Amino acid sequence: MPRLSPNVSLSEQVADQLRRRIADGEFPVGALLPTEQELTRELGVSRNSVREGLRSLVHAGLLGARAGYGTFVIATSDLGPALARRLERDRAADVAEVRLLLEREGARLAATRATPQQVAGLAEALAARAAATDGPAYAAADIVFHRLLLEASGNALLAEIYRGTGGNERSLEHLNSPDVDLAAARPRLADIDASHAEILDAVAAGDPDAAAAAAERMARLAHELQEEAEHHDAH
Repeated sequence: MPRLSPNVSLSEQVADQLRRRIADGEFPVGALLPTEQELTRELGVSRNSVREGLRSLVHAGLLGARAGYGTFVIATSDLGPALARRLERDRAADVAEVRLLLEREGARLAATRATPQQVAGLAEALAARAAATDGPAYAAADIVFHRLLLEASGNALLAEIYRGTGGNERSLEHLNSPDVDLAAARPRLADIDASHAEILDAVAAGDPDAAAAAAERMARLAHELQEEAEHHDAH
């Protein structure tokens, strides 16, 4: 691998090249990277340079490493991990406002850009959400719906910022447990369920204003339910 600059170490160049390949989609989230030995051979640098480059990406939050498994991708850019670290210090109300803005504008864009395949994916996620019989299954289907919605916006940066803020996972913490009686919780979720269906209908119909309004209503209802659950747990 040619040196880019005498002021840039080989390990930094390794990290930069892997960062670009991850951003370009060669290694998607969840994918295993080649081994240190394979990368050493491929990049033409020392194993120590590869190891240091990988270590810097683990520290940045792009990669994870597990003994006996390997090094794997957990984020597609530095943005998501940086936002996640910031959110640990921010007020829940601020995070909720940002999430509302992202959801609303993501839904608005999705209504003008979603492909038939993406609309079908949203419908499948909602069907799985409706068919869920426990909290974790409900939460998993809901996370998929919101991730697909932001991807359907056609704005990769918007989707990345949404993932970096934790998406809707924080608002699902009170449901994402096998101890949750989902059947008993369903009546309290009825309005949120209805707003999700409205988002899907508006996106399928290509109505950006209706999609944005439904997404804003959904985000507000979800935040209210989250606050209610946190208040209950505190007492």
